[in-house]
Amino acid sequence: MQSHRIQTSSPRTLSFYLRDSNRKDKFKLVRIHLDQTFDVKTIIKKILESCGLSTDYVNKMKSAPLKKPLSSTGETFHGASPFSDEYEIFQRIKKTRQEKTLKLWLQANLHIAHERSDALEDLREDVEKLEKSLAKRLKLKSIQYDCGWNVEHYRGCLKSLERLANMHEKDMKQLEGRTLVFAAISGVSLEGHVMLFTGDVQRNWLDFIKNISKQDDYLKLIPSYELALSQVLREIRIARRKFMPKAQVVHYASQLTKVTTSMLDYLTFHKYPKSWPDSLKDFEIVIESEAGPLMVSPTGQFIAPSLCPGSILVDFLTNHMDEATQKMEEYKTNKYIERELHQQCITELQIKTLTKDDSVDPNKMIECLKNLIKAQLEFKNVILHITHYYSVLSDGTVCIPWDWTLE
Repeated sequence: MQSHRIQTSSPRTLSFYLRDSNRKDKFKLVRIHLDQTFDVKTIIKKILESCGLSTDYVNKMKSAPLKKPLSSTGETFHGASPFSDEYEIFQRIKKTRQEKTLKLWLQANLHIAHERSDALEDLREDVEKLEKSLAKRLKLKSIQYDCGWNVEHYRGCLKSLERLANMHEKDMKQLEGRTLVFAAISGVSLEGHVMLFTGDVQRNWLDFIKNISKQDDYLKLIPSYELALSQVLREIRIARRKFMPKAQVVHYASQLTKVTTSMLDYLTFHKYPKSWPDSLKDFEIVIESEAGPLMVSPTGQFIAPSLCPGSILVDFLTNHMDEATQKMEEYKTNKYIERELHQQCITELQIKTLTKDDSVDPNKMIECLKNLIKAQLEFKNVILHITHYYSVLSDGTVCIPWDWTLE
C-alpha cells in the first residue's frame, strides 16, 4: 500500500472473512473498495471500522499526501497514468542491474563463499565416504544427487537410505547393478536409473523399490513406442533433450503414444507436405509433458508437447526445418569449443568446480567463459555455477549470471 502500486490489473477490492462475534462457527465476508488515490490512514480506518475495533489512535495520525512519482529521467507521471508504476519498477530494476557488476559483487561476497565452503568441508568428506560405502554395500553402479538442495540435504537422503537398508536388506537387492538418483520425483528414468524423491518418507521409497519391476516393463517397451512415432514422421530420430530434467519412463511411454495417435489421425485425412524430404532421419524430435513448449531448442532439436495436434505439429516442422538444421550445425561446433573453454577456465582461474544451469545454452556459456578468461578475476578454489542471477548458496557455491558485466 505504501508504494502506491494499485495498477489497472490489481484487485480493486480488499476482501477477507471475519468471525461472527455471536456465532463462532460463522464468518462474514468483508469487502473494502480501493482506488488509486487512497491514503494508508483511510484504508486502515476502514478495516478497523469493519472489524468493530477502535479508530481513536488512527484518528490522531496525520494523513500522508500522495506523492507524485518522479522518474529517473526527470519526467513526472501522475497517479492517473496507467504506466507510472510499471515505469518506476523498470527504472529500479535497470538501476540495480547497472550497479551490480561482477567485480564489485565478488569483492563483497567472495569471502562469504569461502567461509561457507570451508565450514562444510568435513561434511562433504562425510558424504563422500557414506556414498561410497552405500554403493559398495548395495552393489550400485553409482549414487547421484540431482535435486538442487544443498549437501546437508544430500547427507540426510543417504542416511535415510542407510536406515532403510538396515531394516529391509532383502528388498534392497532390487537395486543391484543400478544407478540410484536422489531426484525431484520417484520412478525409473529413461536411462534406467532408479530415482527416489528426496521429499518422500522411507515407507514410500520401500514401496516403490519393491515394485521396480513394473516400471522396468515399461522401459523395455520404450524402443517400440519410439519406433512407431519415428515411422509416422518419416524416420525422424526420437531423442531426449541434451539438457533436461529426469523423466519417468511410465509418463514418457504415455506421451509417445499420444503423439503417435495424433499423427495417425492427421494422416487419415491428409498427406505429408510436398516440401518434406523423403526422410527426416537427419532431424531429432523430443516429446515432453502435456503442457510443454513447441519450439526448436538451441541444439537444433524439435521440442513438442504430447498433446500437440497432428496438424499443428506438421505445420511447425515444415516451417522450422531450416532453423533446426542451422542450430544443429552450430551445436556440433560449439559443444567442442565450450568443452575446451571450460577446461581452460578451470585451469587458468584455478576454479574448484565449474557447472551451469541447463537453461544456459552453449552460445551463452561460450560468451561467459571467454569473458571470464579475459577478465582474470580471483576464483581460486571457488565452486562456480553459471546461471541467470547472483547468489552465494548455503554450501558456498557462487552463482553468477552468464551475461555479467565486469565494472
